[in-house]
Amino acid sequence: MFGIKNLGKDTTIKRSITRKYKNARITILDAKFKKVDNKEVILDEEQVNKMFMDVNKAIESNSSRYNPSTKRIIIANEEEIIENLLNKNNNEELKTTVFKEEFIDIYSPRYTMDQVYLCEEEKKQIITALNIKKHEDKIYKEWGFNEIDSQNRALVFNFFGAPGTGKSMAAEAIGSYLDKKIYSINYAELESKYVGQTPKNIKKAFEKAKMDNAVLVFEEADSFLGKRLTNITQSADYGVNITRSVMLLELEKFDGVVIFTTNLLSNYDEAFKRRILASVEFKLPDEEGRKTIFKTHIPEKLPLDDDVNISKLAKEFDNVSGADIKDIIFMAAITALERDSEIVSMEDFKVSYKDIKNRYKEA
Repeated sequence: MFGIKNLGKDTTIKRSITRKYKNARITILDAKFKKVDNKEVILDEEQVNKMFMDVNKAIESNSSRYNPSTKRIIIANEEEIIENLLNKNNNEELKTTVFKEEFIDIYSPRYTMDQVYLCEEEKKQIITALNIKKHEDKIYKEWGFNEIDSQNRALVFNFFGAPGTGKSMAAEAIGSYLDKKIYSINYAELESKYVGQTPKNIKKAFEKAKMDNAVLVFEEADSFLGKRLTNITQSADYGVNITRSVMLLELEKFDGVVIFTTNLLSNYDEAFKRRILASVEFKLPDEEGRKTIFKTHIPEKLPLDDDVNISKLAKEFDNVSGADIKDIIFMAAITALERDSEIVSMEDFKVSYKDIKNRYKEA
């Protein structure tokens, strides 16, 4: 943990912000906001976002086998806040203090629909659904659909598929398409860390998303999208049903965009099925898809050997997800530097690919 001092007079609202990255979760405990049109707007947002990215980049670049990257970074503008946390006698109290208001990760989308690899049919399915929201004023007011359907409905997406196939990236792309921020909640973490508080936090998430006109994303939602429990034998089962009931009620009242991401297509509760507008499967990319992903994630400044090209990479490395490809590129660059080379060769990519595949075997 570390502190940043003296960022000026405290004349604004203070809130915690968390960004979730592959290697770490980074939190500013006392970021400064101001109210504009009843919405809380972060001050110096561009610089704050850059700080998050720079810290994450430093973590990724300096991780090693024996000193892996940290999983949690806590930042405070006032050192006293950090000192108070460090002086907690009870570790559980410290954990509760740090995570108390952090079940929502709020960030601006980094990807566009053009950067997400999806089969044309699935991409068209998403765009068609989004255009309902994009053109709702014309559809409901000018073209009179409010006379037939007086209540705007939430746009509910279900993204399912193997890890690393682009579900979260596509959720961000939806935010870009609609020019909205992302409110991301890892449901599995929410349920485990806030036992008994999950329904209240779900209501709070919908309220905040509505106030800020944000896209609400529930990650790893497998555990509560299944069929409602009818033979309840313990209080935990009862709690799951209460949570689902609250979720359904909030979906009924919400008129924004909600995305559920799951690794497996569960045996869904019928009540949820009726509310899902588009259920989209994310698959491992084919060769053309891998070309698109390699092209998206290879930096223009990355020095490549003459025998390395996008087509060759896409053909050589199959049965990998988009997240795998991103890792392959990054680790190939590290491999080149480790052998004191200023150019990334095809062999570096092969070593990186082999490491990725071995990672799955170990898992």
